[in-house]
Amino acid sequence: MPLASEAFVSALLDLNNAVIENDFPDVEKQAVALLREITNADGVFIFGLNEDNFLNLEYSFIESLNLVKSGTENRSIFQGAVLSSQNGKQSFPAALSALRREIVNTADVYANTDLDLTPIRSFDMMFDYSTVSLFSLPLVGRRKKVVGVLQMINARDAKGKVISFTPQMQKQAQSIGALLALVLENQSLQESYGQLLESFIEVLARAIDAKSPYTGAHCQRVPVIARLLATAAVQSDIGQLKNFEMSKDDWYALHIASWLHDCGKVTTPEYVVDKATKLETIYNRIHEIRDRFEILRRDAHIEYLQKRLANVADKEKLQQEFAKKVYQLEDDFSFVARCNTGDIPLQNSDISRLKKISTNQYMRYFNRMLGLSWAERDAVADPEAYMQPGWESVLQNRPEHLFGMYNLGEIYNLQVPQGTINKEEREKINEHIVVTIDMLKALPFPAELSKVVEYAGAHHERVDGKGYPNGLTGDEMSVPAKIMAIADIFEALTANDRPYKEPKKLSEVLKIMQEMKNNGHIDPDLYKVFIQSGVYQDYAEQYINSDQIDEIIPEEYL
Repeated sequence: MPLASEAFVSALLDLNNAVIENDFPDVEKQAVALLREITNADGVFIFGLNEDNFLNLEYSFIESLNLVKSGTENRSIFQGAVLSSQNGKQSFPAALSALRREIVNTADVYANTDLDLTPIRSFDMMFDYSTVSLFSLPLVGRRKKVVGVLQMINARDAKGKVISFTPQMQKQAQSIGALLALVLENQSLQESYGQLLESFIEVLARAIDAKSPYTGAHCQRVPVIARLLATAAVQSDIGQLKNFEMSKDDWYALHIASWLHDCGKVTTPEYVVDKATKLETIYNRIHEIRDRFEILRRDAHIEYLQKRLANVADKEKLQQEFAKKVYQLEDDFSFVARCNTGDIPLQNSDISRLKKISTNQYMRYFNRMLGLSWAERDAVADPEAYMQPGWESVLQNRPEHLFGMYNLGEIYNLQVPQGTINKEEREKINEHIVVTIDMLKALPFPAELSKVVEYAGAHHERVDGKGYPNGLTGDEMSVPAKIMAIADIFEALTANDRPYKEPKKLSEVLKIMQEMKNNGHIDPDLYKVFIQSGVYQDYAEQYINSDQIDEIIPEEYL
């Protein structure tokens, strides 16, 4: 029955303290207990109303049925409904309260012909129940928007007889409802801000992926691998993982970190990230060199024809001389082109041959200064020399090839011993980790996400301390940070959209990772879990091409 004023105020203050702590499940329990104390209602229902006007049952309690449900468990009772203007038509009580901001208080619900009783009839039939009195209250938040509905059924007197909800019960229920509205509103705001944060993070990650036509969905796929491996690690009893657990906050921090681990790449030029050949900048400059060889061949042909006209030697000798020059030019260009791809590591003899080839010269007749931007013109130390015809090497390192931190010199880049990235470009790529850390440190993450920077910033560290940017050892890295490193490596190795490498078979990828485990690159315990749990297979079946998936015997890769 309704509480005395002092007792009710005291109970209301206790409920308010729970609201301040923003513990919604605890507020629900306290509010329902207090509502039942003042009304002795057999049933209490709390509905939420979201921004899309979707009414959803969040909590239900029926004492006589020994029924308590929360969250999605309530779908068996009420599937939810999108509310819209009824244009004078009937509505079920909770919908009517939300739409009209009205209290519905009826002593006999089935006697009220103005209501749509379909949900109530369904409930009564489902549980062999009899709803009689009903009280429905709209919950209005601080922004004057309806955020939910409180509904109670079958108030009872001291003897257990069903009675109507009295004005005093209604008044006290409204005070409790005001606090429930605050909690529902706060919960809705938290969910909205959480969705905004995640959407912003996903937009940034997709923008980084979209920046390059080749790195595709890297930022979107690393979270998948990280989640799969973290789940397997929690379930494992191998080595350091035996007592490894992750809290709800740890899971969320890993999720955010895996989406943001490459956010620093927004500062890395596309041509560096996507550099498929050694001479590539905005385009592959091998074509310029081909044109120079074409000039040399044409010069050789002209020289041959001139000698024929001058009868300096017999025809066959001149033809042999010309054919020899053409063969040498073709062989030299083929060699330069092979060096450009970066597929085969260069030996000292290869570098010596490149330098020798670069001594071949052709005559340039046209003004090199024409058609340049002001910045390009400003980078030329001796413009007069470029305005006049002059001899130029078939492979060049010119002063203007030094651009900021970059060296675009042709010989310099062709001499890269392995791969396509030169020293300065590698430093720029590595710099994205530092930029990522700086960007994430600048964000005011709440306490529960304080580990995002650690997790995201360690994906290029190595357990032997030879990684970057901080040279952390395995003992200095958390398990989630080491999970991030493996997820990043596995996605990159299995990717089929990188211009600088052909797609690898799954067996090739696991062999490389096994070597990385053996040489101190990745954590051995996590790698073992990665293989034994079949994380690699679960991911491969969903995200890599079927022709990359070959037969794997896990024991061979441990």
